[in-house]
Amino acid sequence: MATRLTPAEILQQQLDHLGVARPGDVGWVHGANNRAKLEAALVDPGVHYVEGDISLGENGQAIMAHPPVTTNDLIFTDWLHAIIAAGKGAKLDFKTPAVVESCLVEAKRHALGRIPLIVNADLLVGPGGRPVVFDPNAFLALHQKYLPQTILSPGWKVSDNGTGYSREMLTEMRELLRPVRGPVTLCFHAWFFFTSWPDVKWLLDQTPYTITVWGKIDSPELLGWLCKYTNPARCFYDVQDADGNQLSVNH
Repeated sequence: MATRLTPAEILQQQLDHLGVARPGDVGWVHGANNRAKLEAALVDPGVHYVEGDISLGENGQAIMAHPPVTTNDLIFTDWLHAIIAAGKGAKLDFKTPAVVESCLVEAKRHALGRIPLIVNADLLVGPGGRPVVFDPNAFLALHQKYLPQTILSPGWKVSDNGTGYSREMLTEMRELLRPVRGPVTLCFHAWFFFTSWPDVKWLLDQTPYTITVWGKIDSPELLGWLCKYTNPARCFYDVQDADGNQLSVNH
């Protein structure tokens, strides 16, 4: 019987495949939902992970689109197989519950063991109070059924009128994830992450999780704060400037 890898070993395998030493060294492209952006990412040596939004299209297929968009000529299977062929990592950012199981089956059949995979969805209500579309436990059950060997990347649904992640929000996530035995990276919006740092640090101090900071940053001070106070050994940085260009968080 094969030995089950620990979460740390699974993470290290992914980093080794990508040729980087730490999560903070990973290069991203965010929202690669059209062919032009996907193709550019696949030939860019600075991109290690390609992130895309997976939604249910009007034709019933899983497509690469961020709600409210429901039409696109780039379907999930084509997106995934292009990344597999390029040997990059793929972050599956689910936006619609209806497509989760079929896409996880596809990823298990074709991508597992060939490329690094991260499985993401907003599972809980976050700053700003926007309602979630997923049943958190049902999503976790599907991830554990099909891809427990991959990195789980749960987040909170946020909106612009939020102020920060409360201790209650963080505790709710910690309790939700107690049954998960694989690697976890918690997704935090960059600004709310900054405003909630004492509570976020409280959570990090009691868990082995990494974190993924995401979103647009239009403040040099915030970028400098991330460089100074976050640990690249435990932090992925999928952040962009105001124009949507990927930023590097240098330590």
